[in-house]
Amino acid sequence: MGIAEIYGAKGDRLRNKRILIGVTGSIAAIEVPHLVREILRYEGDPVVVLSNDATRFVTKDALTWCMDKEPITEISGISEHVKWVSNPDYKVDLCLICPATANTISKLANGVADGPVTLAALSSFGAEIPLLVVPAAHTVLLDNPITERNISYLKHQNVHFLVSSEMENKRKFPPLNDLMKCIFELIDSSKRLKSKKFLITGGATREYLDDVRFISNPSTGLSAFYVAQALKNHGAEILLVLGESHNLDLETLTVPVKTVQSTQDLYETVRTELSSLNYHGFISIAAVSDYKPQYQSGKIPSKQTDLSITLVPTIKVVEDIRNSFPDLYIVAYKAEVGIAEDDLIKRGRDFLNKHQLEMVCANWVGEPEKGFVSKTNELFIIRPNIPPLHLKDSKMVIGKRIAEIITEEFINRSDN
Repeated sequence: MGIAEIYGAKGDRLRNKRILIGVTGSIAAIEVPHLVREILRYEGDPVVVLSNDATRFVTKDALTWCMDKEPITEISGISEHVKWVSNPDYKVDLCLICPATANTISKLANGVADGPVTLAALSSFGAEIPLLVVPAAHTVLLDNPITERNISYLKHQNVHFLVSSEMENKRKFPPLNDLMKCIFELIDSSKRLKSKKFLITGGATREYLDDVRFISNPSTGLSAFYVAQALKNHGAEILLVLGESHNLDLETLTVPVKTVQSTQDLYETVRTELSSLNYHGFISIAAVSDYKPQYQSGKIPSKQTDLSITLVPTIKVVEDIRNSFPDLYIVAYKAEVGIAEDDLIKRGRDFLNKHQLEMVCANWVGEPEKGFVSKTNELFIIRPNIPPLHLKDSKMVIGKRIAEIITEEFINRSDN
C-alpha cells in the first residue's frame, strides 16, 4: 500500500509541513484522496479528520491506502484537537476544511464545535493557525443571504475561503491546481513578517463646521482593513488608525484599532505612535480631508439666505511623516477623479518622488466600482524604477496583493 512511489515526486515545497484536512458531508468528499496524494507529492504530511457524514462518501480504507495511516473519525481522551495546535511534535501548519458544507460553515460562524472537524477548526482558529475553508454544495445552500452572511463574518475573522465557480447550479470541489496554489500561498506566507510592526490608516476624516455639521467623504475603510488583515496573515503586528468607516463592524476586526475623527486627530495619533514605538512601516490609506472649515461652536443658525464658509488647508500627513521619519517604509494611496490613465500614473509617480516613498497606490475614486463605497477597486502600484502594476479586482484581493509585495520587499531588505 506504500506511498514511496509518489512521495516528493513534485518537489519538497511542503516538507515538514503538516496539513489538517477536515472533511464534511458533501459528495465532493470523493475528491479528497486526490488532494491527499498531491500533498504527499510535495512531501507534505496530511492529517485527515472525517465528520460522521463524510464517511458516507469517502471511506476510512480509501484514505488509509492513500496516506499509509488511518484518518481520524472521533476525538479521543488524548484530545487530538489540542495536540494539533500546541504540541510541537503534532502541531499543524494549516487547517483545511475541504469540502465544507453550508451546515459546517454556519457552525464555524457561530463557534459550534460538535464534532471532530468543527472542533479541530475552532482549535486551529484559536491558536491563530491559518484556516482555509473550501465550500462545496448546491448554490441554493451557498448563494443565499444566511450563508453569505456567515462567510462574510468568517472572512472578517481572518478565515480564508476558496470558492469555485458555479457549474450546473453547484459550487464543486475546485480544480486541484487552484487548491494547491492556495495551500502554498498560506504555507509560504505564514509569519514571514514576524516581529515587523505596521501602522495603517483607513476610513474618512471629518472636519466640523459647528457642533453638528461636517465636511467628509464616503470612504468605507475596506481597503485599509483588507491590507491590515493580509499583513497580519504574514505575521506582522498591526495598528489600524481608523477614521469614520462605513460597513465595518469594529467588533469583527482582528487587529488593534484606534479611532479618530479629524485629520488633525489622525495626524497626532500617527505621530505619537511612530515616535513612541518601533514601527517598520506606515501605510496611509485613509481618505483625509485636504481642507477644513473654520469651526464655530454651537449650531450655525438655520434658514440663512447667505452663508459663507472659509476653508483652510489641513496638515499634509504623509509629507510630515516622511520628513520626521526619513528611514520609515511608507506606502500611500493617491486618489484622483476623472483623469486619464496616463495622468493618474504620472501624478502617482510625482507623489512618490516628491516624498521619497516606497510605494504609491494611485486610484480613481467617485466612479462606479472604483474606490470609496465600492467593494472593488482599480489602481496602479507605483514603485521606484519599476513599471506600474495595474490591479482591477475586489478590495480583498487587491489588499492581499499589496501585502504580498510589501512582504517580498521586506524579505529582500533582510537578505541584503
